[in-house]
Amino acid sequence: MTERLPLFFLLASHLFVSGILSTSILTIENKCNNTIWPVLFSWQPSQVSTSGFALRSGEALVIDAPSSWNGLISARTLCSNSTGKFRCITGDCESGEIECPGKYSWAPVTYLYFKINDGGTNSYKISLEYGYNLPVRVSPSQSTSGTCMSSGCMVDLDKTCPDNLKKFSGGNLNACSSACQKSGSSEDCCTGSFKSKQTCKPSQYVQNFERACPSAYTYAFGDNNIIFTCSNTTNYVITFCPSSIPNITSSSMAPLPEPKDNSQRKIKAILGGLLAAVVVLIIIVVIAVVVRAKNARKKSVFSEENSQMRRKKKSQSYIPMISESELLLSILFCRLKKQ
Repeated sequence: MTERLPLFFLLASHLFVSGILSTSILTIENKCNNTIWPVLFSWQPSQVSTSGFALRSGEALVIDAPSSWNGLISARTLCSNSTGKFRCITGDCESGEIECPGKYSWAPVTYLYFKINDGGTNSYKISLEYGYNLPVRVSPSQSTSGTCMSSGCMVDLDKTCPDNLKKFSGGNLNACSSACQKSGSSEDCCTGSFKSKQTCKPSQYVQNFERACPSAYTYAFGDNNIIFTCSNTTNYVITFCPSSIPNITSSSMAPLPEPKDNSQRKIKAILGGLLAAVVVLIIIVVIAVVVRAKNARKKSVFSEENSQMRRKKKSQSYIPMISESELLLSILFCRLKKQ
């Protein structure tokens, strides 16, 4: 029975720690007609298993997000390594390879911003802040009518993108740069003296995409800056080039819950860590006690057997001993007897 205790405690601790460190599953699927190259950019220290990969039409890849992960998801198009370095016409991360380690280049791209298990909740948003290259839809596994909903962005690029921001390759329109990305000016990027809603007015790009994708983030002071919030056990399907997207407006969204006190979140995280540490410590103590008890039993049995062998050997080899005086008296008695 005692030999089974460590296994029991290991199993219990695994289930306990797994409950604390719950993860979300991200399924990225390609419904486009051509191959795409998704990118997952992670802020330190949490990392996903890959930062970039190829996904042919109709394929999907399942990725386990870390228990606490902040990152971006996008997709590159029209990629090749014909020049000796991996390059993409849209969404290129400038790494020169399929993986995108270390940094992220804000090429014209549609991207998703995820926060996994942030104080017990997940959140995501669709961002067009740095342009648009592919339609996308996000489908939570526990979608409700509140703040955890499916959303997406799919536009007619030729009609939505202002002419001066269109990005062509081989005569084909492939992406749309944002006004901020194109000019880099404080007026378009809402920086410097334009860092307020009163001074930073929406550009034509912002106005067009706010109408086309009312649930997407377009610029710092936009009316459509919707953040979708779900439980930390929610999984997500991210579809590039979906057949359709949900019709969502700001008015259809339930109000966001009041933010929880950060101190309470920190206390919960600390308590969770302490409980996990206590479980591990109990396992170590139980294993040490079991091992020590087994060693003590073995030592006791060995000592008893050793003692029995010594007693047996002593009884078999016993020879009566006499003193020197007794020996001399015996010799003298024998001589007198002979005389």
